[in-house]
Amino acid sequence: MKRTVQSTFPGLLLGILLLSSCGGGSNDPSKQATLDAISASVRQTGTVAADLNANPNAALETAQAEATVDAQSVAATQAAIGALSSEDQAATAAAARPILAELPKYGVDPAAGRVGWVHPPVSLEVAGFMQFDYVNYFIATLASDFVISADITWDAIGSASSCGFVLRSDGNEDAMDTYLATISRVASGHFLFMTIAKGQAVTGQDIYSYGRDPAFDWQNQATNNLTVVGRGNTFSIYTNGTFIGDIDPSAPPRSPDLPPEPEKPGNTDDAEAMASYLLKKAEFDTVVQQINANYRARLRALENADTTFDRGFMALVALSQSGTKATCQFDNAWLWLIE
Repeated sequence: MKRTVQSTFPGLLLGILLLSSCGGGSNDPSKQATLDAISASVRQTGTVAADLNANPNAALETAQAEATVDAQSVAATQAAIGALSSEDQAATAAAARPILAELPKYGVDPAAGRVGWVHPPVSLEVAGFMQFDYVNYFIATLASDFVISADITWDAIGSASSCGFVLRSDGNEDAMDTYLATISRVASGHFLFMTIAKGQAVTGQDIYSYGRDPAFDWQNQATNNLTVVGRGNTFSIYTNGTFIGDIDPSAPPRSPDLPPEPEKPGNTDDAEAMASYLLKKAEFDTVVQQINANYRARLRALENADTTFDRGFMALVALSQSGTKATCQFDNAWLWLIE
């Protein structure tokens, strides 16, 4: 099912804001000032039902696996299961073969698990301040330990945006628990991992993808593969088949990098130069104050949060913090359930 929500979804977008403070620094006070606008709650994610046309097994899986599906949907799903053709079954088996060949590259035994889903190509578009879109035609499939992978192509000139995955979401629209794993071309290419507990973005971690994966292409309209292996509370991150790091959601956020302080004019008697400096210095002080306040708030939130989510929904996601339209194209997306 594909869903676009046009209201503010601040928790999901904190990772992009972290890039502003950790990805080399910025003197743009308008961008950094959005840190103050981040709300403590996520209000617009909900439990979503399966798209029966895309996966006739999905809604029944949801009912069997604790998802919310009404009686009418369950009955429709049960009827649809009987209509699954032999051609569809053969196509599923054919789609699984390249996945089985990929798994050893990520340290996963192909004999210890099964295909959760193989997603058809899909494109998500987002634009403007704090927008998101997500999709999964097999949303009812729940994952504990898993491998999720996709080839992601972005078209995001003039947009602070990222593309990737929703991991183990509980779908609670009032107080969501979930992880987010995305890649962004901001700051020459970063991987972002977000932990949202009870609707609050409690911590975020980023990896400089371009610095660890020589094949990572941060240029516009480039394609990169993102693969996440989740085992318990450890998430191993791969871009283009290269291991770039492990993520522990319970780890505290590192101290933020601060933007460079503006340089004081050599000639302090130059009134025009001093006026420009003082304006930049005031902006700098405001930005640093906001970054540090946000960092302290995340530390406090993390102290009181449960950051271990054992099982949940998976999806493809596009996020926008600001700017013009951004497009995330997902190809060869698949989910493997480790058993």
